[in-house]
Amino acid sequence: MVPVYICDDEAAVSALLEKLIGDQIMIMGRDMGPLRVASHPPALLELQKQAQIPAIYFLDIDFPGYMSGLELAVKLREYDPRGFIVFITAHDDMMFETFRYRLEALDYIVKGAPAMMAARVNACLESVCERMMNEPDGKTAYCTLKVYDTVRHIPMQKILYFEAVGSRHTLVLHMDDEVLEFNSSLNHFEEKLGGDFWRCHRSYLVNRARISNVRLKENFVELDNGETCLLSRKAKSAYAASV
Repeated sequence: MVPVYICDDEAAVSALLEKLIGDQIMIMGRDMGPLRVASHPPALLELQKQAQIPAIYFLDIDFPGYMSGLELAVKLREYDPRGFIVFITAHDDMMFETFRYRLEALDYIVKGAPAMMAARVNACLESVCERMMNEPDGKTAYCTLKVYDTVRHIPMQKILYFEAVGSRHTLVLHMDDEVLEFNSSLNHFEEKLGGDFWRCHRSYLVNRARISNVRLKENFVELDNGETCLLSRKAKSAYAASV
């Protein structure tokens, strides 16, 4: 899940953003949330330290009595260098300040008509999804898959293995703290994920980074959490020849 934060000291604007963003996440069926709201920078910084990264931030610019939204973004970058920052403000002449601070903001939305803001919010969320799915090789941090009507972005390091079950293209994704069942094929993910995953058996696709032992005599692969997957004769022969 990708957390989403709103930080705006105007209650009406904050409520509107919460509705717009929440509605778009539901419509898109994206693996985003929870959606958290803070009314000033210190509250957001406290929330942000307790949650998963990267995250998405919708920030106002002006916070009388506190640091500015630009200064807040600089602080957020210390904890979440890969986070997605969107500024939402009434001051369209402040856009160039984001370049001066070198914040690499995703967008700069001027407060206005709800329909206009909704369109821009939707575009931002779509852009985040595209960027997460299309990071260059060597930097890909997520595996994207569809579970029923929801698109999930799973951190690669959390994946233990994929397991094919039954005869109706059903896969079970085993992770550190969750198990997901969805419709797809091992062939699809074997091709999509490349050499970082090993087809050790017709029913198992294992994350190489999570393998602790390959038990050739016992014909199974042991993961670093103690779970095991079957090892086929073909995969066993190929592995034995490679070491």
